Amino acid sequence: MISIEINHSQLKRLIDATTKAKKGFKKELAAAVNQVAKKTRLDMGRQIRATVTLKKDEAEKPISVRLNATEANLAAVVRLEKTPRLGLRHFGAKQNKKGVTYKIGKTGGRSLAPGAFMGPKPGAVKTSWKGNAFRRTGTGRLPIVQIKGVSAFGVYVKNNLTKPQVEAVTEELKKQIERRINLNVLRASGLVKK
Repeated sequence: MISIEINHSQLKRLIDATTKAKKGFKKELAAAVNQVAKKTRLDMGRQIRATVTLKKDEAEKPISVRLNATEANLAAVVRLEKTPRLGLRHFGAKQNKKGVTYKIGKTGGRSLAPGAFMGPKPGAVKTSWKGNAFRRTGTGRLPIVQIKGVSAFGVYVKNNLTKPQVEAVTEELKKQIERRINLNVLRASGLVKK
């Protein structure tokens, strides 16, 4: 678990602003933390997609906000679930005479899986296998195994994306607290009704 520190002077300004606006300090701080959690979830997906050629849905599927901040508990948890590696159909697999080509990384060209073939595993009617790549591993025609690429979790861990994310969370929290300060100043002056 990663902890983020909040600037003491910024907190004092938020307390003063919420007191003048007759709003709850903890409620406003929880709202700021929840906004940071939502933004963090999106940022994690963007970081994964910046590294590999995954679609938005596949990159963000294992990322979730598990716990929202409340007045009683001012912590939010953004979690990246460990998921199985994805089939090559998620990485633009294409059949050619030599095998199957695919592109996992954003940099570099396409890779080749020599001798691989596309389509459902022979003898199986499972539709999720459609468009994936397979390879024969034995000396004969069997056994046949599916060739897999990477998972969103694996990309995040292998590329050590945690450290830049912590810095981004710290900056976003400062920004969200500042927004809450400004909102409560406007509330106190009567320019905003909420």
